[in-house]
Amino acid sequence: MKQNAVIIFILCLAPPGIACAMDSAYQWTDRQGQTHYGDKPPASSDSRTIALQRNISRTGSQSGLRPGEHAQLNKMQQRQQQQQHRAQTAGTHSDRQRAARRSRCAENREMLKKSSGNENFKKHARYLRNNCW
Repeated sequence: MKQNAVIIFILCLAPPGIACAMDSAYQWTDRQGQTHYGDKPPASSDSRTIALQRNISRTGSQSGLRPGEHAQLNKMQQRQQQQQHRAQTAGTHSDRQRAARRSRCAENREMLKKSSGNENFKKHARYLRNNCW
């Protein structure tokens, strides 16, 4: 059971078309006049080898997506870019707020040193205690 699961997992990871990597096929006609195609020639009748052409170029800019899926993918990418932009602007805003707060704390520390024994001492000490420490 584990071996089957491992084989299935490996096949899922394999690129599509790896099992169909042949460059030729065979064509033959049976006794009833039916034309058949296959990857191996039949043992009982004559067959003709057919060269296969691989279509390497893909149509569209995305890998095999339908037009509706392509539009959904574009919308998802736009939403993701908008979220990243919002996160960056919010980060910039909070950086500015932190810098302003550090500046106010530094100013209040200086004022606290200068106002020792003064009536403003309590005001600066309270600000520092509530906002900076």
